[in-house]
Parts: sequence; C-alpha cells; structure tokens
Amino acid sequence: MSVYSIYEPPHSAPDLATRADAFVFVKEGFSWPALFVPAVWLIYQRMWIELGVLLALLAFVGWAFGGTESGSLLLNIVSFGILAMFAFEANDLLGNALERRGYRYAGAALGEDLQDAELSFFRGWLPEQRQSEKLPKPRPTPQVKTTPAAAASEGDEVIGVFPRP
Repeated sequence: MSVYSIYEPPHSAPDLATRADAFVFVKEGFSWPALFVPAVWLIYQRMWIELGVLLALLAFVGWAFGGTESGSLLLNIVSFGILAMFAFEANDLLGNALERRGYRYAGAALGEDLQDAELSFFRGWLPEQRQSEKLPKPRPTPQVKTTPAAAASEGDEVIGVFPRP
C-alpha cells in the first residue's frame, strides 16, 4: 500500500469534473526518478529553487573534495549520499513547492497504485462536494473584533492577553 498526499489547485474550476482533474497526487516516500535523474526530475516538476540549491550543494562538494585521487573517491561517496537523501525527501519537497504555488492540502489516500488512491479519495470527496453544492450559501455575517482591553472591560479578569480559566 502506498500513501498519497492530495493537493488542490488555488483556482476554482467551473465544474466538478474539471476541478477533480486538477488535483495533484504526490506519492509519499522514496522517489526513484529523483535518485537517478535528479536535475531532470526537478525541472519536470518546475522546482527551480530546489534545483538551484541541489546544484550549488553538489558544486560546493565538488570544490571541497576535488583535486586529488582520494578526494575524487570521497567526492563520489558524498555526492551519492546527497542524492540518496534528496531522493528520500523529493516528494516532500514537491508538496512544499505546491503549497508555495498556492495549492491547498486536501487530504491523503491509500492505494496499491495511483488509480486505487484516486478511487479511494474521490469516493469520499465527491459526495461531500455534491452535498455542499445543494446547500444554500450562508450570508456572511459581520464579525466584531475584540481586543484584550475590550475583553477586560467586560468584567473578565485577564492575565496578559489570555482570560483566566
């Protein structure tokens, strides 16, 4: 079983089917493509900041260990270690990049593969959306902001900014 994190795009789609197609499913755990072709994987995912950091880190390691024969061996070992750690964290970094772009975390789903996870998620999500479409939209009510000083003047004893329990 695999766990997938689901992210909803920031823009709202005109209908429910288009909105459902725009969800992004990110598999939790190790990413094989990120291990074997990390730069290509980052470019494909449009993760420019992470690409720059990874290239700068690898360039620094190359500068620090390069030059001698023993340094070359150590450079290969350290570079592989960095890429292995990156592959373990790549999908989490993808989720963070999606949130930076305005995507909202919508939930998680379990499944043997991506199709099972999509079925699992949408079986719970679609009925909720259809039910919320049928409900009338509540009118917004004006909210009154209270300050700690206003709360204290109402007779509640205040310690700092927190009312006494």
